Amino acid sequence: MPEETAFPNPWALDPRIRRTGDTYYFAGELLVASQDVPRVDALLGPVRTLRTADDDPLTGFVTRIAVPGGDDGDETDLPSLVSSMRSLPQGPRVGLNHAFAVNTAGPITGQPKLHGGLASDPLPVPDQPRAGETTPCRPVRVAVIDTGFDPAALTMPVFGKPFKHHGHELDRVYLDPAARRIGLMGGHGTATAGVVARYARNCELMSIQVLSVDGITDEVNLAAGILRARDAGAEIITMSLGGVFEGDTPPVALEMVLDSLPAETVVVAAAGNVASATPNFYPASRPGVISVAAVDTTGPVAAPAGFSNTGNWITACAPGVRVHLPYVSGTWDHGTQPLTFAGQVAWSGTSFATPYVAARIAAATTAGQSCRDAADLLLKALSDPFPGYGRYLAAPDGFVHPAP
Repeated sequence: MPEETAFPNPWALDPRIRRTGDTYYFAGELLVASQDVPRVDALLGPVRTLRTADDDPLTGFVTRIAVPGGDDGDETDLPSLVSSMRSLPQGPRVGLNHAFAVNTAGPITGQPKLHGGLASDPLPVPDQPRAGETTPCRPVRVAVIDTGFDPAALTMPVFGKPFKHHGHELDRVYLDPAARRIGLMGGHGTATAGVVARYARNCELMSIQVLSVDGITDEVNLAAGILRARDAGAEIITMSLGGVFEGDTPPVALEMVLDSLPAETVVVAAAGNVASATPNFYPASRPGVISVAAVDTTGPVAAPAGFSNTGNWITACAPGVRVHLPYVSGTWDHGTQPLTFAGQVAWSGTSFATPYVAARIAAATTAGQSCRDAADLLLKALSDPFPGYGRYLAAPDGFVHPAP
């Protein structure tokens, strides 16, 4: 089991984030199905639409509206407002603008028990020989929705020829570029993309940036990122992120956007990292999504990782402790002491089990076969030795870094 760490609570880094139970959301705004905006107008009075651009990709799906506080200056209780509107006969499709975070997580000192935080600090490690990289197969287009991609990583062998790139949205990476001070989750997207690149060598990789350098996004930006992946022709979408939604109704914008994906698109998502069986961890718990838990293979016998979520909604599990990954270069100083990196990291979380499952699906997809069919065949061939963690997809030597 990885050591606990004490880096900052990422939820506290954005003053707009609020909490109700295990759900985090953005204050002062709601998401409304676009067709239901007139109904919400009638309930709340004329609403003010919040848009990020004139060509908002969510037009026709959802509208983001501002909800001001009361005359006394108090903030509107958005969870109660949503619940009251949903309870009306033929109530509008309305929801919170949920917050989502990366899933390099586990127990962490002083942090809310939702996503947790890092199962361990990222650990600087030297490069090492690896086995089991896949043989070339059909060039499946894979979208990694995360913090984006560090262009400096293109010089690494794992991202070099004959590997194919379909385009990358950039990771901000550094809080201080001059000092090369890495953000809390800077480089996370490069690390997850590296798993896909290493184990699906003939795929076409794209990076979609939705998470901040602190590893947080809102539902609007995540939904828009999924649409960008869809419109770019992604056949597999992998997301090492998640959040708990409020009530019994899944996130409005994400439900509509995921419903818009072609039936053959495979969505793979991290199952979360708080050793919980919560059934509403999203998007992993959505029916049809391949949800991925983590297994610890660093001991003498493989076992479920102590931080991994569990439940009968989880599809698969894969190694997720001390995974050896390509990373950025610089100083990460969010733990007990500064750490210096030179492009390699050992990191833990369902974040890194997830892209491995996505990569293996891509690598298994043959000419004329859909990724959905390849996923079904791959998963059905696996055993389930860990009840509540899905079918186990083992990784080859070199996937995890040896314990010190």
